[in-house]
Amino acid sequence: MKIGIFTAMEKEASSFLAQATSKTQVGQFTVYQIPLGKHQAYLICPPSVGQICASAACQILITQYQVDIICNLGVVGALTESTSLLSTVYVDSVVHYEMDTSQIDNVPQGRYLCFDDVAIPTDSKLLQIVQSIQPYPTVRCASGDKFVADSAQKHALSTQFNAQICDMESAAIAIVCKINNVPCLMVKCISDSLFGGAGEYVENSQKATQGFFQFVLKLADALN
Repeated sequence: MKIGIFTAMEKEASSFLAQATSKTQVGQFTVYQIPLGKHQAYLICPPSVGQICASAACQILITQYQVDIICNLGVVGALTESTSLLSTVYVDSVVHYEMDTSQIDNVPQGRYLCFDDVAIPTDSKLLQIVQSIQPYPTVRCASGDKFVADSAQKHALSTQFNAQICDMESAAIAIVCKINNVPCLMVKCISDSLFGGAGEYVENSQKATQGFFQFVLKLADALN
């Protein structure tokens, strides 16, 4: 099996880089080849954060490297008090909260007409597999091209979309995987709490990523 791995920033991939056997440039995207037992992984790092580069990265993994699944690992902000700092969660659905055509078609904010709901689900079978490895909570992610540090804005996102975390890439990953019929798994670690702001993110974002490689190794074993 070919496993595609996407991280929005190279520091989120730090636990993988020492295991890489080769590195290739695809335009400004860096692709690392990493053996995972019986499987081969391709980890792609984009030149910038955000939805556009994330969608391009995932399409490269699908089209050029023909991966069978995509696993996204990254740090996120908490939208609720109960979502604890440095805890790990699985994403079962994503809302692209910046998508809004409601002024012309009365479609709810966040809804893409090619999907049945505002919330775009990740792959349920992969979620079942990882829950058997490590039973972390499952959450909904509100995703948009904005770093959200203000607690009032976080609370508003949580209230409107019933989301527990937020980030800047998950909507792009979920959409690209869904329209290409490629199963998608998202594993996130909380770098900043509801009231922590940007300072907490800077302090915790590096340590929040340290267990990512070991987790993917366990996933690879479970996929044998």
